[in-house]
Amino acid sequence: MRWRAILLSLSLLILPCLEARQSRSPNRWKDFEFLLGNWTWTGGGVPGQGKGISTFRPDLAGTVLVRNTHLDYPATKERPAFTHDDLLYVYHHPEDNSLRAIFFDGQEHVILYRVTVRISEVEFLSEAAPDGTRCRMTYRRGVGDSVIEKFEIAPREKPTEFVTYVEFMATRVSK
Repeated sequence: MRWRAILLSLSLLILPCLEARQSRSPNRWKDFEFLLGNWTWTGGGVPGQGKGISTFRPDLAGTVLVRNTHLDYPATKERPAFTHDDLLYVYHHPEDNSLRAIFFDGQEHVILYRVTVRISEVEFLSEAAPDGTRCRMTYRRGVGDSVIEKFEIAPREKPTEFVTYVEFMATRVSK
């Protein structure tokens, strides 16, 4: 009898937490709706003209937002052709529910971001890397089903002076 009372008490404590967590999920990524779907990318920048594809979608029962990207860069006089693959996971930090992201790519870069959502724009701002550089990645809503991604880097000596590294235009292929 005593165990039943303990289990009932625990379930009454846990149930509101589970309900609160489930009720946040449906609109958790509402501010990112303009980024959701399958995209084709074209653009230029320091590495040169690149083209590719990516997806932006909720995963793990809506608890994370995942961006998966593949870009192809043609050969130039200065370098051979190469590809770039990366993964970005956006999540709500469990301590304060702030938006955070972690980025991984095939060149072994790992970047931790704080995420800020504004009207028609999402900004990913990194903490300083071990060498002191910082990164900023911004998505701006374009015309129709398009978006512009800008990736910038700030050197250790000037951590707030970002310089554009690459900028891409994307067109949504499907939602």
